[in-house]
Amino acid sequence: MNIQSTVASMTVEEKVGQMFMLAFASDQLDEARILMGEHLVGGAYISDENVPTAAAALRLCNTLQSFARSTRLGIPLLLGADQEGTWSVMTAESAMGPGNMSLGATGDPESAYRMYGTIARELLAVGLNVVLGPAADCNSNPHNSIIGMRSFGEQPALVAEMTAAAVRGAQDNGVVATLKHFPGHGDTRLDSHRGLPTVQRTRDELLQIDLAPFAAGIAAGAKIVMTSHIIFSALDPVRPATLSPIILDDLLRGELGFAGLVVSDSMNMHSMKRNYAPADAAIQGFNAGVDLMMLAEEHYDHDASQYLANQRALIRAVIAAVQAGRIAMSRIDEAVGRILRLKTEAGFSTQALPESDLVGCPAHRATERELAGRAISIIRDRHALLPLEPSAPLTLVNTTLRSAYAVLTKTRGIGPNQAAPAFDVFAEAMQAARPTMRRVAAEAYSSADLPAQGVIVAVTENYTLPGMDFDRSRQAQIVRDLHELAGERLLVLALCEPYELADFPEVAGYVCAFSFRPCAALAAADFLLGHANATGTTPVSVPGTELRA
Repeated sequence: MNIQSTVASMTVEEKVGQMFMLAFASDQLDEARILMGEHLVGGAYISDENVPTAAAALRLCNTLQSFARSTRLGIPLLLGADQEGTWSVMTAESAMGPGNMSLGATGDPESAYRMYGTIARELLAVGLNVVLGPAADCNSNPHNSIIGMRSFGEQPALVAEMTAAAVRGAQDNGVVATLKHFPGHGDTRLDSHRGLPTVQRTRDELLQIDLAPFAAGIAAGAKIVMTSHIIFSALDPVRPATLSPIILDDLLRGELGFAGLVVSDSMNMHSMKRNYAPADAAIQGFNAGVDLMMLAEEHYDHDASQYLANQRALIRAVIAAVQAGRIAMSRIDEAVGRILRLKTEAGFSTQALPESDLVGCPAHRATERELAGRAISIIRDRHALLPLEPSAPLTLVNTTLRSAYAVLTKTRGIGPNQAAPAFDVFAEAMQAARPTMRRVAAEAYSSADLPAQGVIVAVTENYTLPGMDFDRSRQAQIVRDLHELAGERLLVLALCEPYELADFPEVAGYVCAFSFRPCAALAAADFLLGHANATGTTPVSVPGTELRA
């Protein structure tokens, strides 16, 4: 494709359409067909709700690209998914790995390269051409409710190395990588799905901490950067990054030298919708330097009957703004040129793909299991409980209420999308090797019923959810009760990040997997049963304890 001549041949309506990345509920393809066919919408955000299986993903991607193929210009679609490990699609079948924090715990950038290469091969096999990852955020705030395990860690040097390796791993295997959430979501407490956060770091702190991984990812060749809906008071005290020319043009384009595609985070998140009218936000974002506007309209407060009308109205409002001179045609041409260049250079195609058996194949399962195992970390073993004595009595306590797990598959396709709780995967693996092991549910927990001998393993979990928190209300109290009762016989297994250690700092036995994924649960069982070593190191610090990254 000749980019310059193609842009010159396009109508204003076609150009503006290319600058939107839609999302649609489940398999409601009429909405996609109309928006792609009649408005030349340039891409789609694909969630687990759209593609619960690899077969569904292949069918959907082939169908969507057929819509693009039938348009006047036949421009391929950008099809992106949050297959970043901690968040995923095709979750029941795909080998998405243990997630970024677990990869960070290996301390080896090659782990990120291999895992993102595996992710890329699986996405490409079903027609998904963009991975909306890696998260390049340094998770420096222990109370960060939306990044957490989506981050490689807190130290800029480690996160930078891992980010660059992940970018290379994805792009060497045929899928475009996306650095997010620029210029950094790691020092927030408020989830931008719920409201508009503000980061108070100084400019020097932002440069030294948050921006270092983005610079490394850009140097590694990342083709897309995703913006954050966050106000950075030292950079632009008025506008969030998505709407700030200071952050997107002066900083990202100017100082960091990024020449690729800038995509917004979802414009339907509450940080945007509660503070800006959709048309005003889109116009401001395009003027600030956003090239591709991601809508994800269905995920929050979706009114299915109004979805198509709302999307069309927004596209028409931007077209009207161009015609009225509120957005310069040069800005539109610049953005469309970048979109077409990315699609051309990355080899995007509208051609249908054949069936593949790559998703979740044995080789990919082996990779994720190996890398999850390399992350397992012995944080404390003051009474030499590890590995567990094969003949000693063993009691496994779930500190999570069973009702807490329901939300994992009810986030409308965004997030973990994990039907099998990490505890269940771990417990079944342990029970197979130790059939006399006793299991205690959080609902049935009573210190009076616990055995007087043997090791007690208390399992804690956390899941990074969009717009909500995982219910951990019983966990810390059960662990404290167990510590008072069992003392040196207690071992906590964290199928999550280790920040909880501050809630029970006296516990003497603590092992961390930095992940809730099945591969991490299985790797933790391998270690506790003495089948593997624990070589991981924590990539995050826990205030109030000796644990330092």
